Amino acid sequence: MAKSEDPIINRIINAEIVLQHFGYWPSFHDAEVTKTTFETHPTGRYSVTFVIAAFEMTSEVDERGYYKLIKHCDVELQFIGIKEIDFNYFGFQNILFGLEFKEIGSNIKCTFDSSVGLEAVIAAEEVLIMSLTPTVPIPDEPLEEIDQNELMDAKNIFISSEHRLRTFDWSEMIYIGLNHEQANEYQADKVAKYAHSLFDEPEVYVVIGRHDSHLSTLEEALKKVSTLLKTTDVYLCNTSFTKAIKFNMIGVMSYEQKRG
Repeated sequence: MAKSEDPIINRIINAEIVLQHFGYWPSFHDAEVTKTTFETHPTGRYSVTFVIAAFEMTSEVDERGYYKLIKHCDVELQFIGIKEIDFNYFGFQNILFGLEFKEIGSNIKCTFDSSVGLEAVIAAEEVLIMSLTPTVPIPDEPLEEIDQNELMDAKNIFISSEHRLRTFDWSEMIYIGLNHEQANEYQADKVAKYAHSLFDEPEVYVVIGRHDSHLSTLEEALKKVSTLLKTTDVYLCNTSFTKAIKFNMIGVMSYEQKRG
């Protein structure tokens, strides 16, 4: 049975599954929480289960300048007999900076340190690795050759945004209304203020999907965002993809520039 040098990890039931897959206990840096399930139980020992898409980052760089990722897997992590829980900011994307486990008396406390989205702290009687399933990552699609004098089509805009927005440092989420209990009106003036302070050029890409992403003026894009948010998530990006604002349907916004 694989063991960790950290006693707290050895208290996690079935931790050896993770240790055998990675060869060590990972930090879960840049892993993504893709599913969370809360379950009641007749004994009152209710549980919370997370599915975490994890991987190992190597020191080898691919042709695009990204570090190569290996050992992709989905880890199903369950907390049983919850004594304390603080669960915030779960959104359309939930990227971890890391997971930290500590012993608090007879319980195990786990902190979900957030990079984007979910922030959580859970103390429970038991922590269990329910499963680890190796996965095959979806390959990046290469950009199609296009005439630089012509506008990018919707597919290229979408694919390019997926590639280039991964290396962004995003701001804190900024609340902008949209049928939320704290405000019922979309705060267009506030959004416009941030957008104009971020973008230097009048044209931006409106990134929605493979079939409807398009180039627009900033003013026209801002007029349409509140309507788009009724049905989809949306990004506004400058044409070099070094600056972007992202919105989602629950009515929040974050914005930032490319690292470095």
